[in-house]
Amino acid sequence: MPIYAPTTTSLTPQTPVTSSLVPAIPVPTHGTGGSFSVLAKTSIAAPPLLVLEAVRNTSAWPRWNSFCPRCVVDLATSPSAEAGRLAGGRDGAEKRGGARRGEKGWLEVGMSVTIEVFMNGDGLIEGRKKSRDQTIVITKMEELRPVDGGATGYVIAWKSTGFSHWQLHSERVMEFVEREGATEYVCWETFGGLLGSVVKATVGGQLVDRFGDYARDLKAFVEGGGGAGDGGVDGAGNAVHKNNMS
Repeated sequence: MPIYAPTTTSLTPQTPVTSSLVPAIPVPTHGTGGSFSVLAKTSIAAPPLLVLEAVRNTSAWPRWNSFCPRCVVDLATSPSAEAGRLAGGRDGAEKRGGARRGEKGWLEVGMSVTIEVFMNGDGLIEGRKKSRDQTIVITKMEELRPVDGGATGYVIAWKSTGFSHWQLHSERVMEFVEREGATEYVCWETFGGLLGSVVKATVGGQLVDRFGDYARDLKAFVEGGGGAGDGGVDGAGNAVHKNNMS
């Protein structure tokens, strides 16, 4: 039985998160097409920039991210200068340190990151084993410009690596849009290639649950004050960096 209501369901206090498999949604790198997408939605009582910062700050993932709680950031990859400019003009961002460019564990466009994936959603339970490691590359991060007086917000995207494009490719997009004093969080990942249908058949249901968990965990973390000016945690909570490993 599905844990979350499908994304055709309206968000309410009784249904705060929705998640489901849907037809392929376009993504920045791979464009249109693909086998399918996983789509999750929620509303978070916080400004869009604050929610984006919680996602970018990998040092804090072990405090809330039950799907992918830890990662290794490859600092040899060169972040884009555009990423550093993203939020620097925002008053709230400046009070919290601007776009955090150069801070340990903060995602930037162009960065390569290897994440630990827990397909059972038990990444925050001590002693549980990860399902696999997955390397991703941050492909997009920018401010959403309002059209005709529309809403403002931010978007971040990353693609998975490890397979030839024809075999399997996927890219995840997260949008954080301001809606009536809160953030409308919409996340989708589109899978394509020869193995796309195999992924859907074998782990599609698990992906729906984990994307719902991610939205649930992010909402609880930010609304609980975990993202406000959070520059990361010390000790075991810090992200691991390749050029700091002994």
